Amino acid sequence: MKKQFLAAGAAVGFILTSMAPTAIADTPITLNAGAAHWYFSSDRDLQNMSTPWAGLEWAFSDAWAAEISFAQDDANNENFPGTDTEVTLANLGMKYYAGSYIVNDSHQGTRLRPYAVLGAGYFSMDPNRAGGEKEEDTTVNAGLGVRWMLTSRFSASLDARTIYNVDKSNNDTIAYLGLNYYLGNVTPAPVPVAAACPDGDGDGVCDEFDACLDTPPNTRVDSTGCPLPVAQVASIKLKVNFAFDSDVVQERYFTDLGELATFLKRFDQVDVSIDGYTDSVGDETYNQQLSQRRAQAVVDMLVNTHGIDPSRLKAVGFGESDPVASNDTAEGRAENRRVMASLEVEFDE
Repeated sequence: MKKQFLAAGAAVGFILTSMAPTAIADTPITLNAGAAHWYFSSDRDLQNMSTPWAGLEWAFSDAWAAEISFAQDDANNENFPGTDTEVTLANLGMKYYAGSYIVNDSHQGTRLRPYAVLGAGYFSMDPNRAGGEKEEDTTVNAGLGVRWMLTSRFSASLDARTIYNVDKSNNDTIAYLGLNYYLGNVTPAPVPVAAACPDGDGDGVCDEFDACLDTPPNTRVDSTGCPLPVAQVASIKLKVNFAFDSDVVQERYFTDLGELATFLKRFDQVDVSIDGYTDSVGDETYNQQLSQRRAQAVVDMLVNTHGIDPSRLKAVGFGESDPVASNDTAEGRAENRRVMASLEVEFDE
């Protein structure tokens, strides 16, 4: 009988573990592993022990599952100090679960799932000492447990079982703690579909919450259905030319400077660089200093005449660099003797 039981267990294990990946995906198989604490019958020469265990479980309905499990470890002998006995237990059993067995990602099934287990098994004790004889027995077992669904695939389990030795007429008790991984298909949670709502102007905001019901098509709106401010761009450029070897701002540029000052007052968070230049006539160092004085002359007029905060203005002299015209002609040199500024500001309408 023991050999028949072992052969049946081996066959079930082989079938479960050798299935093709596609078949496994279509079958509700669970891998179980963990630790067990064994409380031996008082008539055994063994001390209670903890041991690892592993198993497979195959659910063939929402409530019923078949399981196979195996545990093996060395237990200390009580009457022979310093020696131990290899203890083996293999079980085939049936489990009955309260609640839906196959869970899904939304955890709509029962998360805490009690179960009962009933099965038969093979038990052996093989003493690791001189004169010890191996014993092999048939067992039946029954127990109660609970499984906690952690995710759609992972769960933890705890159960207690009494193991009745048919051949020796004694009882052991085992507490199993396990971590379980479900291999089968997981039913995805249904995706909720929002009910359609009236939206007369098609701006994506329901009429019930739309504060601007007649928004023109293709208009960007806020959460209240009203048009978002349209970004506008304002810009201004300043160019002041200077006489040869001069840093005096000519009167004909006063209007241009006034327009720049107005722009700066409108956009009072904007700073500006005032850049001065010269032609190529004369000493390079001198021209660098002259370009700086020209830039500073424009800054002084913006500050003293128009009241612009000096911290918003930066005078920078670039000397002979970056000519805008040829320095080979008088007209080109006149164009290069200049101060320039450029601003572009984006703002809401």
